[in-house]
Amino acid sequence: MRRRDALRWMGAAVVVRIATPKAEAAAEEPALLTVRVIDRATGEQMPCTVAIRKSSGEVMVESRSYLEGFRSEGWIRVAPPPGVTEITVSRGFDYAAVKRVLELREGESAEETIALQRRSPLYGMKWVCGDNHVHMMHGERTVPVDFPYVALAARAEGLDYMSVAQAWSEADPTPARLEARCRAASSPDMLLNWNMEMPKNYVRGDVTHCLGHCWNLGMRGYDGQGRDVIEELAAMSAADFEDRKAPAPNFESHALIHSAGGIVAYTHPCRRGWGTWGGRGIYPVEEHKYLSNLAQELPYDTLAGPTYDCVDILMQTKEREVNEKGQQLWFMLLNKGYRIAGTASSDATFDNPGHGVPGAVRVYTKLDGAVSAGAVAEAMKGGRNFVTSGPLMSFSVEGSMPGEAIRLEEGRVLKCALRAWASGAAGEYLTQVELIRNGEPVSTVELPHHPIEFATEFELPATGDGWIVARCYGSDPVMQVAISNPVYIEGSPYQRPAVATALADISVTDPVDGNGIGGTYEVLEMAGQRAKTLLSGVIREGRVKIEVPATARIRAAAEGYKPATKSIFLDHRPVYDATVNMRLKQLLNWDTFEQLRASLKVVRLEYELERT
Repeated sequence: MRRRDALRWMGAAVVVRIATPKAEAAAEEPALLTVRVIDRATGEQMPCTVAIRKSSGEVMVESRSYLEGFRSEGWIRVAPPPGVTEITVSRGFDYAAVKRVLELREGESAEETIALQRRSPLYGMKWVCGDNHVHMMHGERTVPVDFPYVALAARAEGLDYMSVAQAWSEADPTPARLEARCRAASSPDMLLNWNMEMPKNYVRGDVTHCLGHCWNLGMRGYDGQGRDVIEELAAMSAADFEDRKAPAPNFESHALIHSAGGIVAYTHPCRRGWGTWGGRGIYPVEEHKYLSNLAQELPYDTLAGPTYDCVDILMQTKEREVNEKGQQLWFMLLNKGYRIAGTASSDATFDNPGHGVPGAVRVYTKLDGAVSAGAVAEAMKGGRNFVTSGPLMSFSVEGSMPGEAIRLEEGRVLKCALRAWASGAAGEYLTQVELIRNGEPVSTVELPHHPIEFATEFELPATGDGWIVARCYGSDPVMQVAISNPVYIEGSPYQRPAVATALADISVTDPVDGNGIGGTYEVLEMAGQRAKTLLSGVIREGRVKIEVPATARIRAAAEGYKPATKSIFLDHRPVYDATVNMRLKQLLNWDTFEQLRASLKVVRLEYELERT
């Protein structure tokens, strides 16, 4: 293999020296291997992932955060032992990976230039991909990470943007400081954002009673009143063992996120299991504890708004049940008329060995202009998405894209166009594509010849209201799948489901003599911890009935007494108990939603005001 002067290549480089066992070091001198990676279309050096497998079969690793190779700006130099050496270069799903096998001699300097090529035209069509559920520091803190490293990882995985959540490698993580850190680590081909996995809410820190976990996108660091959203969201979310925090409904955090310009998504809505937990605070160790990550508040939040914008329908593919049940939940919401956007996120954790892999599942979103957190959030909320763990797709019905609605007369034929590409990972191919209408597969095409690209058209009869999504499978139908958001079919004008309200039956009494107290009430809407008065009125003879939003808090006051505030959600036991004790079976059953709505028909709130 001929020698070249590797130093003539300009650009950032990763220079790695791997320690070898003493016996190996004494026996032979390592080779010197330089790899440069370029974009075939432009000839420019490009970020990528490089896996170098030594003759022993071991993969060389730079950081314990990622155990499958190197993150590279497109230029690395390593010193493997001599022998048969395998190089695999990849960049996410939209570049076809390249694999080469070299025979390295002792002490030899070898150089390789590898060109990667996009597999699909999606980027040129302004489809951008990202991951909004990534932990810079999840809590393990066993691997040091910084902002430049996580940004490089995102670029190497072919992400166009990425949002990193708490905790961060910043001593004082104010929104302004995080914004500066992210801006400095961003590049023309990748926008780095900070966000939060919040609300991330257990009831008084007990993981059996989970209100649900969410991520957000496009949120400013300060709301319209200048409040620090990091501090406020953290104050309203009870993590493990935080038993002293009074419960705060997720929808009040959602309102804060919206007031700061962001959107919010429920993540891993159907994740739960059993394990050992406890040993801190008031909680003893339990060997067989029910551990819930369920979106237990989602049914209430759906009826009350919806107060959220999106729901993750695809997580890490090893979580097979989480994904299957998450899609079942999403289909049920769509069938009930809730046009909730489907999203995906990885839950990667950079400080946990081997888990610093953002974009293992990701969401693609169609933009009209430049990439910005706000633009992606707006398009994502509108359902202009598909999610994937590998395959790529383009899907339309009568020329309308996911998130859009079409109005057709009964009996017309719907023409659906689907184009799919296999993941660019080495050896990947397509095995099946299908259409799903109102939650049921209606047309399937098997691909026994395993193409890497496939295009087809389907024809379906227009039969009333509904929705259609496309699904594509790679070599493994569990590990490799892509799902579009719906194209909506309207046989009649769309009407959003009615927002649930509550009939509050309020009684105000003196705790000493039990007599009713005349006074006033205020109906409050909470955005975070700040209240806005929606309406007010008079309480006569200690009793009043009023219709209020399901998200309301109600403040009762009387002269000579301390005012008190109660919540429709927190202080109405049928709703609260059903929510905090919900299990997966109830979450996936629409009867649960209807029972919650029915329980709001009469909400008795009893105030015993303390005398001043």
